[in-house]
Amino acid sequence: MGTEDDVPDTRVIGDLTVSEVRALEDVQARMDATLRRIGELEVERHRLVASVSGIEVESTRVLESIAARLNIPAGVGWAVDRDGTVRSVEP
Repeated sequence: MGTEDDVPDTRVIGDLTVSEVRALEDVQARMDATLRRIGELEVERHRLVASVSGIEVESTRVLESIAARLNIPAGVGWAVDRDGTVRSVEP
């Protein structure tokens, strides 16, 4: 859709009805709202990804602390049971 300034040689071919104008305005408003919401969700997604990264860093620190306290050498496999028991894991 263009404006009169976009196309210099135009002629009127008809007029929209009031209901058509309202329908177009409604569609545009819903499109704008949807695009705004998508933008908001994208920002939230980035925040959640950053949060996951932070949690992963924290998890690594906790696991390193446990390994240090239990004198588990680097490269040795280990796992934690649900009850908190730490067991060595053979590769």
